[in-house]
Amino acid sequence: MQHLPTSECVRVRKIIEKEERAQKLQEKLAGRDLVEMALSDPSEFRGSPLLQNALLGRTLAFSDECTMVARITGKGSGTGEDLLDRIAYYDQANMPNVSMDAWKLVYCDLSYIDGSNGTLQDIYEERLREEELQTPAAQAREIVRRDVMKLARRNAKWMIPGLEQLPDEERGQDISQYRETLRTIWKRVSPAPPAWIQHILDTQEQWGFVYYRSREVYRKYGHDWESWEMKIMDSQLPSTARNMGDATVFSIHCQGKRFGLMGLETEDWPTFQADDNLAEDDDFRKQFKEYIQEKDDLLPAGIARSTFIVIPIELIPNSPEWDEDDELDPYWVWAYDADWDSSAEETTFEGETYQGRVKVAYYSLKSWFYGARWEGVSLRDMWLKAQQHPEKLWICYTKYMGEWDHEPYI
Repeated sequence: MQHLPTSECVRVRKIIEKEERAQKLQEKLAGRDLVEMALSDPSEFRGSPLLQNALLGRTLAFSDECTMVARITGKGSGTGEDLLDRIAYYDQANMPNVSMDAWKLVYCDLSYIDGSNGTLQDIYEERLREEELQTPAAQAREIVRRDVMKLARRNAKWMIPGLEQLPDEERGQDISQYRETLRTIWKRVSPAPPAWIQHILDTQEQWGFVYYRSREVYRKYGHDWESWEMKIMDSQLPSTARNMGDATVFSIHCQGKRFGLMGLETEDWPTFQADDNLAEDDDFRKQFKEYIQEKDDLLPAGIARSTFIVIPIELIPNSPEWDEDDELDPYWVWAYDADWDSSAEETTFEGETYQGRVKVAYYSLKSWFYGARWEGVSLRDMWLKAQQHPEKLWICYTKYMGEWDHEPYI
């Protein structure tokens, strides 16, 4: 092939690669039906993009899919996976400008329409019918779809009917107008954010907690706290059995208002002078109550009055070589009930006694923990839930495929 032009060499190489993949697919199938395979033994599809893509109707050639996606989206470049991510996490960022055909292509699992006799609309309508009837093919496809595909298809299923109702003149809007139209449709067809987030967005109040550093943290790191705080904030999510990102505010559905929500998030760090005549917990509660009484009219209404946060020494990495590219371990802070009464009836669990505070995963703090306390959930009950966690900490995850809701608080 050395005598051929570069473009011809590339074309021939693509043909050879496509034939090799087709041969490999036939070897894997060994005469079996893809749908029957998925329904009887889904494990064969795990870790096999070749089988998954074949069942979903995607092309065997990556370059062919890129060409199709670029044509349909009107962008000069981009991959099918990029398009899936943009639509699956449509609510997370700036709500990209996505054409009607791009939504439909995602609903059809990036089916390779350039290699079929039907149009995208034909395939879309066929997929709708199959899903409504729950045909074996529809069931098989659902089995092998990855989470990102399920999220993207769900979002597409919400948006397409709204887009189909647009008059022709609105479909031909310029980019900025069309993006605003998409926002309007998204707000209408997607679920409302959680009540606490909607309240923040409606009132435009700053929200967050009052923070203190434990005496030991103040003694060791008080002189250089800002640099340590930045390292902690920028650290990598821990490698846990469950994705820690699903516990953060970034996993929660906000109807495209995430930047507005995070722009209102704040932290309040009062000056703290330790009173060595008091136990540390009592000292924190005393000073917090005095601070709230003194500054109540000046503090944003969204700053929690019933709860304050204490940074424990455990949160500060003890290795001088640690930086923000590393993970926090452990990754919890103390959350205190400002109104806890030590003379109240004891609450115990497996030998541990509730002391008016609970370990909270750092990544849930400005997320469902704030929401739970805003809703008036008892910190004692949250402590009881935390005792069942391997690390005795409270964490709450966003529901899978229900990002506007959460798993149980208590």
